[in-house]
Amino acid sequence: MTARVRAPGKLMLAGEYAVLYGHPALVMAVDRHAVADAHQGPHPTVFREIDETFALARAEGLIDAHRDDVVVDATALQGGGARKLGLGSSAAACVAALGWAYARRGRLLDEGARHEIARIARAGHRRAQGGGSGVDVIASALGGVVRVQLHDDREAMPAVTRHAGMQGVPWAVLWSGTPVRTSEMVAKVEALRACDPLRFDGLVRAIATCAKGMEAGLAAGDARAVVDAAAAHQRAMADLGDAAHAPIVTEPMRRLAARVEPMGGACKPSGAGGGDVCVAFAQSDDALAAVLGAARDAGFTVVALNVDGAGVSTA
Repeated sequence: MTARVRAPGKLMLAGEYAVLYGHPALVMAVDRHAVADAHQGPHPTVFREIDETFALARAEGLIDAHRDDVVVDATALQGGGARKLGLGSSAAACVAALGWAYARRGRLLDEGARHEIARIARAGHRRAQGGGSGVDVIASALGGVVRVQLHDDREAMPAVTRHAGMQGVPWAVLWSGTPVRTSEMVAKVEALRACDPLRFDGLVRAIATCAKGMEAGLAAGDARAVVDAAAAHQRAMADLGDAAHAPIVTEPMRRLAARVEPMGGACKPSGAGGGDVCVAFAQSDDALAAVLGAARDAGFTVVALNVDGAGVSTA
């Protein structure tokens, strides 16, 4: 019998929106998982992205399973219920299902297989959703923290390198209480790009600059540099949202960001913004405790998450 296979969700650390236009982003796999198993009853979750992913893998002769052979449970990535957290549940479902199909055929889920799964699941996920960067799929397949940069041809597999991650930098994840559709936010940003490309380019480059600062700070384990860059990143995302008439940084998040800055902390949206999860950074453990207290007072929920270093693997 084929073993169950699991794939982690993701958390965007830096480079939101900018990643779609050729700038690097940092993405982290987190320890909540979609789990794939042999289909023995009703599907608890249905993802059309899996249909496209299986079709591509079968066309390459890499799997012999069909979509109806597998069942995927991604409720852990949805807060244990119907609410949407923004942790990449559909991406993780694609990766887990394809990993299960590989295992069913006797393939080991080694590094080579994980990279192949990342490539195919990203293509299937993008086809089903009509675009997107696919960085959530890549993080889910590979695990850990990855630096991803798209090529001019978005269909091509991006350049991916491992990153040292969060060592020495206190951090936590907060849920806003408001789910959001990523596609709606991206559409408003695209509309700004179409009507005012020069302004758009400047706003995206500002986000990219902040992302580079966060990347360098994380690589050095410099918590103060990360906090400063994250605070600037939040402001750059807010500027983009204001210009696009999209609530990328919501008013509650703006107020929380302003409140925690004197505490030695920063918070920014993780992903498209407008709700879902955000990530908080702090200069020390004591500062993080103060940030979390302020977040709870403001109505945010702390989501217990850690880094998942394994990527797609047997459960």
